Amino acid sequence: MDEFSFPFPPYNIQLDLMREIKQCIEKQQVGIFESPTGTGKSLSVLCATLTWLEEFEKKSEEELLQKSRLTEEVSDDGDWIAAHKKKLEVMKIKDDAYEKLQALEKVKEKLYQARAGVIKRNRKRRLRANGNAEEMEPEIVAVEDNTAPEEYISDDEAESKPEEPLKTVKVFYASRTHSQLEQLIDELKKTRFKPRIVTAASRQTLCANEDVTKLKFSHLINERCMELRKGCASEGKRMKLDGKENTTSVKKSASKCPYFKSDAIEELSNEILASAVCRTNEVVDRGNELVACPYFSTRLSLPLCQLVLLPYQVILHAATRAAWGIDLKGNVLVLDEAHNVLETIGSLYSAELTSVSTTLALSLIREYLETYKSRLKPKNLLYMKQLLAVVTAFDQYLRNNLHTAEEVLTIQGLVIALGLTDVNFFKLVHYMDCTDMCRKFHGFFIRSQKSRVSITQKPSSKSGIAKLLASKESGNTDPTPATSDKARSHPSPLFTIKGFLEALSNRCEDGRIIVEKKGGVAKFRFILLNPASRLMEVVKEARATILIGGTMEPAGLLFDCLSRGGVENGIRRFSCSHVIDDHQLLALAIGHHVRNEKFTLTFETRENAQCMKSVAEALMVLIRDVPNGCVVFFTSYEYMAQFMSTMEKFKVVNQYNMRKTVFVEPRGASVEIWDRFATTARIGQGAVLFAVAGGKLSEGINFCDELGRAVFMVGLPYPNKNSVELREKMKYLDSQVPGGGNQLYQSLCMHVINQAIGRAIRHRKDYAVVYLMDSRYQRNDVINKLPGWISQRLRCPTSFPEAVTLTRAFFQQKRGL
Repeated sequence: MDEFSFPFPPYNIQLDLMREIKQCIEKQQVGIFESPTGTGKSLSVLCATLTWLEEFEKKSEEELLQKSRLTEEVSDDGDWIAAHKKKLEVMKIKDDAYEKLQALEKVKEKLYQARAGVIKRNRKRRLRANGNAEEMEPEIVAVEDNTAPEEYISDDEAESKPEEPLKTVKVFYASRTHSQLEQLIDELKKTRFKPRIVTAASRQTLCANEDVTKLKFSHLINERCMELRKGCASEGKRMKLDGKENTTSVKKSASKCPYFKSDAIEELSNEILASAVCRTNEVVDRGNELVACPYFSTRLSLPLCQLVLLPYQVILHAATRAAWGIDLKGNVLVLDEAHNVLETIGSLYSAELTSVSTTLALSLIREYLETYKSRLKPKNLLYMKQLLAVVTAFDQYLRNNLHTAEEVLTIQGLVIALGLTDVNFFKLVHYMDCTDMCRKFHGFFIRSQKSRVSITQKPSSKSGIAKLLASKESGNTDPTPATSDKARSHPSPLFTIKGFLEALSNRCEDGRIIVEKKGGVAKFRFILLNPASRLMEVVKEARATILIGGTMEPAGLLFDCLSRGGVENGIRRFSCSHVIDDHQLLALAIGHHVRNEKFTLTFETRENAQCMKSVAEALMVLIRDVPNGCVVFFTSYEYMAQFMSTMEKFKVVNQYNMRKTVFVEPRGASVEIWDRFATTARIGQGAVLFAVAGGKLSEGINFCDELGRAVFMVGLPYPNKNSVELREKMKYLDSQVPGGGNQLYQSLCMHVINQAIGRAIRHRKDYAVVYLMDSRYQRNDVINKLPGWISQRLRCPTSFPEAVTLTRAFFQQKRGL
């Protein structure tokens, strides 16, 4: 349809969704949208947002042209002061419009050069003239480097801002995984839209340098990248440590990254802008061909791209967002799979610190101070001693509380208990950032390991850090010291310390510290109680925010969080129905089992052997009439294991296998089981897969067509109320809004259910039966939290035989088509 350039004749629900999204952007609102999987959600979002973007760009340029042509002649009508003021206002409007038009022309020229390959030809000419490639230019080096000054000044915030780069209005599209973003590119290729597109990813995904990617931990990858880039910027100079010269010269082979070259990075960036490459793997492959850094090429192209795809952690974590230079102001933000956005934010801002890390860090700091104490400037020495005092307090607290019960502290309570009320954690973290402390300490650790290699047959000469590392690596009886490569890839405790200090910099009321003891190891665990505050940071900055998912219900908690956060222009809510007809879905809430007794699987009753036997009998009767594949979701791996054990005990498994081949989802990798199930489900008598709601298969796999003609949800997967973390979150929400804690408790359960059963219908011609096996599914408060397209079709049989009859009739009708 011309309105949104949808690639196929759209269904009415798709048109409604696209119109709602476009209006949400135009009115600069926050929208919560639900579009069931199989209804073309991704295509609808792309067509709606890119249609708005096209119209906005055209309209904005026309308005700027009109403003630039305004006449400065103003009639004074006898009031020359007012006339002069009006004239100045008109002149300012014209000047602003002219500046923006100038910037727009620069953008167009840059894009023209990228498409025409002008930069590429210029590079070849420069190479022929100079005989080699240019080193990295300062403006690209400055993308991320935070090199330490000779003397750190904590209160000096008056740094000059770099010139604002060229940029365009864009749509930021965030999802949970890179695979989902790759699928979005496939959907985009079905449309007529050709936006400049880039996918933001971590160095682990984009880095082309094997010397960097071989490291196991993201913080080590980041630090190694910084080391190599600094080598590019300072080749031929002597290394400096804390402002003092080191006599060791930088070796070219060890100090340079061959991919960090300005011309090559600019060339790859231009290819991204020219849409020659858009997928992550394409950018990496092309980076290898050009010997250009894919990571920095991606970052360099981002300001001029119109559609930016990125995983949740890049957009929802403030520090990562800042590192990428992402500016949401005036831009549109789309958060896909937004049903779990609050949980994701909570996970991103969580932090742990174990007694093993504090002990290791303590030894490392002491050894570093002993080595460099005389060379540190007074300000640096002050902060180093402060860090030592903080880590000492952490270590002593964990050691002293190793045998006490689990406890919960506020941030303020922990600081008081540690005796650190005079420490400014903000300044300490800022100091660690500005001085590259974690990188320097890791380098110091590596050098200490290298020195160990040169000292043989002297076990007593091991440094404190070496002894700790040796004891930590239990089971390693080889007396040979660790190699420098192994040391380089070992996780540094300073990164963990810094992460926990950052957590303590949150608002006191927004977090709690849980002190846990497991296996003789004590640890601090920071949990974020108020993820809504972090969500509001991005929502308030963006022009408009689209929160969309296949199963957003229940969305009450998210709505309340946004309302309390002060969303100014109101919150728009819209839920699509499904594209299927009523006869394609049979949804049954089973409240009675085979012997027609009430079917309620509470925590107290579900583990009863007789109750499990009743579940097994009910499942066996119902799957008898279901063709091909069935999926049975349980509330946990533990319950599923008990269920399988009970089936073995009562010799029911063989009866199942006579009807359908049985497969069970393992805790770990499930690809092999899934492939075998998918093959078996399509042939003969079919197959049944026992899986866990909330597991990999319940959220990552599509049970379309023959793979899922029936989906069973056994019981309600309520979270464990005895969990300290859940208890604290519920207590916090109760303090914010009456009943908030229970709302969270219900939402956590229903989101898991809705994700699992929502996998039954995947496209317009699909059909399936959904069984909700528990009498509580017949209650209105539970029904109202189901997706609308299921709750509207839900039936509540008064007996088990009625459920069997309805099932048989449903599939007989399908066979008759």
